[in-house]
Amino acid sequence: MDRQSLMMIIIAGMVILMGIFMAVKGKTSMVRERFSSGVSPENERKFMMTVGGGVSIIGLDMLALGIFAWKSPLKQSQILLVLAVGVLLFLAVIMYGQKKFRK
Repeated sequence: MDRQSLMMIIIAGMVILMGIFMAVKGKTSMVRERFSSGVSPENERKFMMTVGGGVSIIGLDMLALGIFAWKSPLKQSQILLVLAVGVLLFLAVIMYGQKKFRK
């Protein structure tokens, strides 16, 4: 395993843990400050969980890239495909949260 793949896997693990922490223990006041006009008080916790889930998806995308690069070298098109899937999943989760939990 080369150092670059190892660092990518370590950083991905930290991002996943931050997303889980954000979903479980994140302060809802952060949502209130950013989206004060759109999130009702009873849905603040749910919306925060959605944001934390989106951050975890980005971490999973980074983890997949690190593991794939560790196993065998990736072509540029394969890297872009994995990144595109991660970004699309992130956007889908955030858009779902906005549609479901905002007024």
